[in-house]
Amino acid sequence: MSNPIPKEKMTAYQRWELASFDAERPPVTPPDVRLDVPPAEAAQVAGEIETPPQEPPLALPTAEEIERVHHEAHTAGYTAGYSTGYAAGYAAGYDEGIKAAQAVATDMASLMDHLQQALAAIDQDVAEQLLVLAIEIANQVLRQSLHVQPELILPVVREAVTALHPHHGQPLLFVHPDDAALVRSHLGEQLAHANWRIIDDKTLSAGGCRVELGASEVDATLETRWRRVIEAIGVSQEWLKARE
Repeated sequence: MSNPIPKEKMTAYQRWELASFDAERPPVTPPDVRLDVPPAEAAQVAGEIETPPQEPPLALPTAEEIERVHHEAHTAGYTAGYSTGYAAGYAAGYDEGIKAAQAVATDMASLMDHLQQALAAIDQDVAEQLLVLAIEIANQVLRQSLHVQPELILPVVREAVTALHPHHGQPLLFVHPDDAALVRSHLGEQLAHANWRIIDDKTLSAGGCRVELGASEVDATLETRWRRVIEAIGVSQEWLKARE
């Protein structure tokens, strides 16, 4: 006969006792329903268990939502198109700007080159005009000096007659009539001693003379002496006449 198990050692099984017929029977709780949860959550859990899930009804967008979506799409498209177009336009404009700047720089360089050439030509022309003016002033000063001091013809005559040494024949001295009287009064005796003959020549300018002895000649006219002066400074008579 098996030994009885003490009451305090019973764990998984409860000792069965006959209940009282008058006592109130305790409520039976479903195994999946927790008694400690609120009634609302319990009802929701029970509903989820008993009722199969249903798809929510399809909600159509309102006119305001459609307008908003259209506006956002338009704005996004405009922004994207503007950014792309701006980048492409900037690149193209930059290239065109570089080409335009290079063209302007080339034109400016050509203009500066022409300007420098023009300035050089102007400087040369101004220098030539100043030279012509200086020569003309010197010429006028010389003629005025001879007019004020006619005795300046005397050293010219002395130099001309000493350039020839007459051994035979008749040496001739040609001077302007206004100078002839002055030469005779100052050099007449000296020239007569050397057998010189003084001849008045209206074709000569005052202040000059010409000497002849046979086939030899000394040109000491005012024009010839002046030409030698300007040639000494590198100016030809032809150039001077062209500039005048």
